[in-house]
Amino acid sequence: MTTSANQPGLRVRRDPAWLAVVATVAAFSVFAAHLSLAISGVYLNYLSGILLALARDLSRGTFYRDLIGPLGYGGTRYFPLFFTVSGALLRLGLSPLAAGWSASLLSAAIQALGLARVGRALGAPSRLVWLLAAAALAPYFVQQTLFELRADVLATGLSLLGIAALIPVWRNPPESRAPVTTAAVWLTLAVATKVTSLAVPASLILALALSGRTGAAWRFAIRLVSGLVVAFAIVQIASSGRALESWRACMFAGASEGSGLKAFLAGDFVGVVAFSHLVAALFFIDVVALVAMAVQDRRSIWLPAMLFAGVTAATAYTLSTPGTVPSNQVIDWIAVSFVVLTCAAVGRGGLGRTASIAVALIVIWMSAQDLARVRRLWAEVGDQGARAAARQQVVDLIVHAPAPVLAESALWPVLAGQQAYLLDPFALRVVTMSRPGVGEDVQAKLDAHFFSAVILDVDPTTARGQGWYEHQHFGGPILARILANYRLDRQLAPDVWIYVPKASPGG
Repeated sequence: MTTSANQPGLRVRRDPAWLAVVATVAAFSVFAAHLSLAISGVYLNYLSGILLALARDLSRGTFYRDLIGPLGYGGTRYFPLFFTVSGALLRLGLSPLAAGWSASLLSAAIQALGLARVGRALGAPSRLVWLLAAAALAPYFVQQTLFELRADVLATGLSLLGIAALIPVWRNPPESRAPVTTAAVWLTLAVATKVTSLAVPASLILALALSGRTGAAWRFAIRLVSGLVVAFAIVQIASSGRALESWRACMFAGASEGSGLKAFLAGDFVGVVAFSHLVAALFFIDVVALVAMAVQDRRSIWLPAMLFAGVTAATAYTLSTPGTVPSNQVIDWIAVSFVVLTCAAVGRGGLGRTASIAVALIVIWMSAQDLARVRRLWAEVGDQGARAAARQQVVDLIVHAPAPVLAESALWPVLAGQQAYLLDPFALRVVTMSRPGVGEDVQAKLDAHFFSAVILDVDPTTARGQGWYEHQHFGGPILARILANYRLDRQLAPDVWIYVPKASPGG
């Protein structure tokens, strides 16, 4: 930025101390409450299982499995850094859940550090820096994603570190040769965690160019591209080409790039994002802040404006593609929203106190929402002993199964210490659309009673279940073969339906 709180002639009026203290304590307290709730397993689902299964494969020497092969069925859109960390922890002897949660807590620390370093790089006062660290953890979406053991928070944290490393470029004259390598490294790691993280460096390159720093823009772009090429080459070599095959088969969830763009231009994402009052409030506040900054000091507008526009567009496009869930896709957008507010807080024109108070009030609001959700989720957990007993029955079934088990959620085989025969049920449906031989293989195995059991997450005999399996997981033909060749044996929990082979194929 061209200005900071430490420059002569510029003062940032502080928000009331008690407000900052209340916001910070509330955010970290509710985070601790979510952590205690996570131990009950309430957040774990099939998405948790995918990344844990990828980590287990890696810990056993397989970096991205084949779409079909001796290990079973592969295919995933996930990039590798998060599950590589989990896999390394598994190799060190941690249990799957301990490895996953350790990787998630590391992700939380990186995101809090990243947003705090953005504030420090912009010249924010210490009180606001602490508020930003709290804001990085306060959204329910962040905590849900963390304890689902997903990669989004790590990607966002690494992107924030990249932004923080590049901010000093704006303090130097446009013609200076400011270092940009550190920023390129952090952002390369972010993309290696989640592909949609590309929106942040693309926005930064535009911001540099539009602010007259074309030399820095070119140097940053060259280093970033070089880093991405190296990272891509490492992944390809380490996976023997399986990573690219998997991404090509699953990246657009069976939809063409054109259909995704059509859905984006039609505004399909608006209805999806509207579910969150937080997102709507932040959008409105950020737009007001950007307009105020543009009126009062146009020299400082390019960084926050390009980040906001670029990440908003990328998030909207992502939400327009099939199989995306808003809760994790809005995390980087929320983080960038706080970057915009921080830029407003340290910029010229007297926005400092207003923006700082806005950050504190938003953190308190998010924490209050979290508290209400924690209370509701604790009520839904019910008898933890009964839940644990049901989970153990599923694990025991898999451990003692005489043949492979086809589990919709790879979480169950991983908890049982077994190889997950199916990695991702959503990816399986997508893969069968372009590679029908994979679907035919699944159907043939079901006809032959190859699997000793099929474990489903939804009752397939209901209208909801039929829609779920036809349009989300497995696909209609595979569901039909399951129902034709397997019968319901028991339901162990609200989301565990166990099917076993019928007396004779098709009988």
